[in-house]
Amino acid sequence: MKDGLIVYLVSTPGLPEEFDAPAAVKDLGYPADRVEVVAPDQGFFTVEDAWHFLLTRGCGRIRLVVGEAEGPDHLRPLGPAVRLCG
Repeated sequence: MKDGLIVYLVSTPGLPEEFDAPAAVKDLGYPADRVEVVAPDQGFFTVEDAWHFLLTRGCGRIRLVVGEAEGPDHLRPLGPAVRLCG
């Protein structure tokens, strides 16, 4: 069973073009086979779309973390990850 992680970015007026979500998540300590981003200008527009995408790609355990991007490979979480399923 694969692990999926949804990164919901808030308070980020301009996401760096070179933002690397998998590298940013490694520092947080949440293991994931697939990482999807929900942001106004990158990735998905809603958590539901990202969740459906991960489910259809074989992820049985999906978590959501809300955070702010602080550079191309750093993410500041605003709280702990929430398990959505699995």
